[in-house]
Amino acid sequence: MAIDDVAVKSGVNKATIYRYYLDKAELALAAVVYNGESVIAEIFEPTFAKHSDPDDRLAAIYGCLYEAHRRFAEEEGDMFGCPIASLALELGQDIPEVREEAHRIFSHIESYLLTIAEDALKLRSDLHWQPPELARMLVQQLHGAFTSARLAREAERVLDAGNASLTLIGSAMRLHPEGTTVL
Repeated sequence: MAIDDVAVKSGVNKATIYRYYLDKAELALAAVVYNGESVIAEIFEPTFAKHSDPDDRLAAIYGCLYEAHRRFAEEEGDMFGCPIASLALELGQDIPEVREEAHRIFSHIESYLLTIAEDALKLRSDLHWQPPELARMLVQQLHGAFTSARLAREAERVLDAGNASLTLIGSAMRLHPEGTTVL
């Protein structure tokens, strides 16, 4: 997307954008930083403050992501997946700072998922993962949730990935559009 397109979509003129950002690279980096800080501050931090059980934490994270996708689809008529990953994939080769920042954000998110993995493994002796391995798998499920929902234009795909993640940590919880159930 060109700066002209951003200006039109934002409802401002191009000069206003250039008042705050030198170029497309700076704007893209700011978007990645903003989205990363928002996801951590609005989803991960409150979830960890409210819940201590790994099942509840994972269910709450996916519940928030599902709601965000559902609302966005309702308001915009489409889904755009993860803006952090999208910008990193689209611009990361040309703007390495965008890729580096996306990696930093996903590493931070992985640290939350590592805590969930460690806590789940303490509770369930039948799981045979190492915590870092399980955390990486949970990150992959998260990436898959965004991609699958975007491609299918179905917010429920986020719940599918959440259920796969819950299964990975040995949880009996299942996510549904109406809420969480325990089997």
